[in-house]
Amino acid sequence: MLHRLLSFIPGIGPILAAGTGIIDAVTGNRRERDTQGHLADMTVQQQFAAEFRRLERRTWFDSLIDGLNRLPRPVIVVMIIGYFLASWRDPEEFQIINLSLDAVPERMWIIAGVIVTFYFGARELQKSRDQKNLALSAEAFAEQQRRIGILRQTQHVASGTYANEMADETAPLGNRSIAEWNRRRQEKAN
Repeated sequence: MLHRLLSFIPGIGPILAAGTGIIDAVTGNRRERDTQGHLADMTVQQQFAAEFRRLERRTWFDSLIDGLNRLPRPVIVVMIIGYFLASWRDPEEFQIINLSLDAVPERMWIIAGVIVTFYFGARELQKSRDQKNLALSAEAFAEQQRRIGILRQTQHVASGTYANEMADETAPLGNRSIAEWNRRRQEKAN
């Protein structure tokens, strides 16, 4: 609108046109960028639609290969979760698994790392582009730390650790026990 108003002033039209041309050359035209982005999204959607269409000459082998192509991510996730569950369910077996993994040559670990990075890295990179700010603000971080402190204090008091530690007069007190002792002493004084 401002552009239209200023175009009525003699001599301003060519200046505005040159300025707009320079700005478009540096930053690009937003409408064109949006149009290109939309076309790219539509192309991807069409590609996905074509991939999932039933083909007339599709064989059982095609279906098998498609199924195998979709397996690596879920299998890797299930294996990792199973690894952590093994540590909980059977610690001795978990130690045997770890000793076996220790015997794997370093080059094989590098190959496994490349494969996992290939399967998960592209997806994570796309998500990181979509989510620009993952860090908490200073206020949110301070509030989170305050709440964690309250929970830890409550947990420590509820567990009876203070009472046990203060009852043993031969051992030195920890910082939390001293703080609790001072708090109790001040309550008695008031």
